[in-house]
Amino acid sequence: MQPNCAEDPPGFEKIADVSPDGKFGVRISCIGEPEDPNKINPALITAVEVVSLPSKDVVVKVGQDYEGNPAHLIWSSDSNWFTYSLADGPRVTDTHVYHRSGIEFTQLETESLRVNAKSDVRNEYVNPIRWVKPGVLLLEQFDIFRGGNGEDATYSFTARFDEKTGKSRIISKKKIPSKE
Repeated sequence: MQPNCAEDPPGFEKIADVSPDGKFGVRISCIGEPEDPNKINPALITAVEVVSLPSKDVVVKVGQDYEGNPAHLIWSSDSNWFTYSLADGPRVTDTHVYHRSGIEFTQLETESLRVNAKSDVRNEYVNPIRWVKPGVLLLEQFDIFRGGNGEDATYSFTARFDEKTGKSRIISKKKIPSKE
């Protein structure tokens, strides 16, 4: 009979990104102890999960990016919202947003959480920066356009989430001038 990794205790675990109220954190489970707990080799990671504290019951399975790096959560001040982005490949990042109602966190729709660029986008990276206030998120989008001219654009935008419908609406946006 094969051992069940889900039942075996991890060789090492680290709690990171603790919520402001101290009731939740991200548990990074590993098959062995890393050389540096602050720079864990992605090959050692077996699970990345939001857990309740101190019980460590799994609340949400978060996951890793395409290179195996764990997600980094950004919490709202009231601990009822969290966000993170993960790279699904070398050309795109996806932003994930969760809201807590009662004891459960629900993932919200973020498919349209971007600024529409006027050109043909080759690579697009949308990353959350911080919660302005609960339910209002500041993000940054970096686009690289097709054509090989080295053209790109960076936008800063703010989205408001409706906790009842789960939908988001961009309430402000601005293009950030290039540093060249």
